[in-house]
Amino acid sequence: MARYSYKAMDATGEIQTGEMDGQSRDNILDQLTRQGLIPVDVFSTQSGLMATLNKPLFQSGSLSAKQLLNVTREMATLVGAGLSLERSLQVLSSMASDKKIAATLKTLLTEVREGESLANAMGSAQDAFPKFYISMIGAGEASGTLDIVLERLAGYLKRAVDIQEKIRSALIYPALLMVMVVLTMVLIITIILPQFEPIFDQVGDRLPWATELVMSFGRFINNNGALCLVVILGVIAGIITLFRNQRSRIYVDQIALKVPVLGSLIMKNEISRFHRMMATLLQNGIPLTSAFTISRDGISNRLIYSEMGAILTRLKEGRDLSAEYLKVSFIPTLAKELTRVGEDTGQLDVMLIRTADILDEDVKNLVDRLMALMVPLLTIGMGLLIAGMIASILLGIMSINEIAY
Repeated sequence: MARYSYKAMDATGEIQTGEMDGQSRDNILDQLTRQGLIPVDVFSTQSGLMATLNKPLFQSGSLSAKQLLNVTREMATLVGAGLSLERSLQVLSSMASDKKIAATLKTLLTEVREGESLANAMGSAQDAFPKFYISMIGAGEASGTLDIVLERLAGYLKRAVDIQEKIRSALIYPALLMVMVVLTMVLIITIILPQFEPIFDQVGDRLPWATELVMSFGRFINNNGALCLVVILGVIAGIITLFRNQRSRIYVDQIALKVPVLGSLIMKNEISRFHRMMATLLQNGIPLTSAFTISRDGISNRLIYSEMGAILTRLKEGRDLSAEYLKVSFIPTLAKELTRVGEDTGQLDVMLIRTADILDEDVKNLVDRLMALMVPLLTIGMGLLIAGMIASILLGIMSINEIAY
């Protein structure tokens, strides 16, 4: 028997949390379903080094944002056209060309045919669907507005995918540039420098310091290639462990928020995604505290996540969201003001979406400016690095000629 923590939504839309003992995660999901709850998240309470080591390197079970968007959009079309949920899943699974999507949809279809709700089926689909997504599907099924919920989810995911694609496209050229520079340096160090070593050895200690530095570096890499590879892999493993450990992750995230420009980019992106998710949940009749809880789980920065947890505690005590926002320094003034207007006018969901739209535009413009600055700086920096190595070799050759004459 293992101990599991869970979050689940009851019939009124409130989030229930607690712990259960069970043979497996699926066993806990079954227990929650029998109690009339819609599972939002179930995870083992195992902690420490073994918990870190037992995590998979990549979360292969989850669908990507683009895959989830396509599934949601197609399901919204079929359900909106009047097809039953079972028939819609059957059509989608037969149409899917991606093996992961097809397998996930067939799993959902099997669960639904056995009498499970779509939300419960998604909750047991090996973490393929995000927590907020499952909660919204559950709310849509409970209210009989599944087609409307699917349309709203598709709209939310479309914006998220657009931002991801924007950032990914902007990083293609810098990434290719860095790969080419690394390959060029490897070529120089492993092939070109060894050709000059016998010549430079005849000169001894009369070589220019720049030439001696580059030659020493090349000899070290060539003689200790395996050690360098082990060190690089060790650093990568250390970074992965650092980000997985919750205690160290919060310090890393805190530092990231203090970095000029980058901190602003992270903060605006997190708040935008948080507000859009919460607004979508509110539009589907989920209470504010439950919507806040579910949306908070979508925050990746641990410092912001922790601060939002403190706000959530006070919200459950009956405090106003806008009043609590005023106590937090990292939340943009725009978000604070529009949230206050939304509460005063009874249109909180509308103002949250408006805030998310403005912050998304700020993120887009900031990424554009960063990329416009990064590309020439990287080009110049990498060019100087390669030119410096080549110049040091030429200096060594010129010094040989001077000594000869």
